Amino acid sequence: MKKIDSLNVIPFIDIMLVLLVIVLTSASFVVQSRIQVDVPQIEQTQGENTHKKDSKQITINKEGQFFLDDRALSLEELKQSIDTFDKETQVIIRGDRQSDLEFFLELTTILRDNGINDVYVIAESHQK
Repeated sequence: MKKIDSLNVIPFIDIMLVLLVIVLTSASFVVQSRIQVDVPQIEQTQGENTHKKDSKQITINKEGQFFLDDRALSLEELKQSIDTFDKETQVIIRGDRQSDLEFFLELTTILRDNGINDVYVIAESHQK
């Protein structure tokens, strides 16, 4: 039997670097949306994990347009889509800070009327 004096780790390092590049390039696309929204800031954020299996993201831009998972919808189309949601669906709301409060209130009223209580509002942490 031949004794091994050294082990070549260069192929292992190459594989790990490739995996690292894949993880770093794909991680930046996971949370970001294609719709530009200036999210309001708050002092501290708290809450549960917002990454459940069945979740929908609703965005309100500064012009008051509604987007359901990056698809533009009118308020009536959004109501019809929300009617099809399961009661356990998690809804994540992203609203532009310059949009009117009226749009946010209309959306939360629709969600409440449909019995959807698992609602999260995205905000950025305020930098001191």
